[in-house]
Amino acid sequence: MEGYREEIWDRKRIKEERDNFLGRFKNFLILDIETVKDESMIDEISDPKVLRKLEEEENYFIPHPYHRIVAISILSIKMDKNNGSPVLKKASFETFVSEDEYLLLDRFWSEYKKAHTIVCPEGKQPFISTFPVLITVNGKDFDMPVIKLRSLKYADRIKESFFISIYLDRFDKWEQKYPRYSYAYTNYHIDIPVDIFNKKVSLKNLCYLCGIPVKTEGDGSQVERYFKDGQLEKIGKYCSEDVKATAVLFSFINRYFLQGMYLFPDGEEILKIDPQIKVL
Repeated sequence: MEGYREEIWDRKRIKEERDNFLGRFKNFLILDIETVKDESMIDEISDPKVLRKLEEEENYFIPHPYHRIVAISILSIKMDKNNGSPVLKKASFETFVSEDEYLLLDRFWSEYKKAHTIVCPEGKQPFISTFPVLITVNGKDFDMPVIKLRSLKYADRIKESFFISIYLDRFDKWEQKYPRYSYAYTNYHIDIPVDIFNKKVSLKNLCYLCGIPVKTEGDGSQVERYFKDGQLEKIGKYCSEDVKATAVLFSFINRYFLQGMYLFPDGEEILKIDPQIKVL
């Protein structure tokens, strides 16, 4: 057609567009939480519907506000480039377990802050140069909503509460310079089942399909028993295994599905990073 100029989307152009769009994503935060029923809240609220369901259904999944957090595992990764190749600049893998939920949430928001790159020029105000991309499995629907809800209980005590507000900021509609973490389609939170496969899928099933081993320390149904028995380190190990498997899974997807679209370490490098499990 005369006067019509078709865009040429060859391999080089596609790669350039990806690099231009994703080049700012150098920090990643992979996370998972473990929870038990908040028995005191269930008793005090006495919601008839919840009480009835608990009585009638053995495996009833209680509403989000009633999930008391007992463990949070966080793998923070900061990347760089060397001659165009991804280089792991810094990694921190910590898992916190406690009977005191406040201590866990206070540490979470502190670690979330550390996952940002904050520049402190001499004689000037510090500023954030790089925001982290969250990576989870079903974290948009569960982990982050529960973290926010339960943080409400301790909002006046959380030291890094300014970073809760950063998580909730929405003023950059198109995320050209600033994230909108709570936006369902944000570029700053990759929830693997939803954002890659458009379907809720368990971590165990995804890892099986990729040949990634998971779970040597119990399963989710045992967390409540471990907690009641005071076996906090077992919960921490279980939570850590989920986070490491999630990171290796994303590395596999990034390599084979996304053709290295994200600046992210390979699976073998991630497997070498061991968690520090801390009982608070």
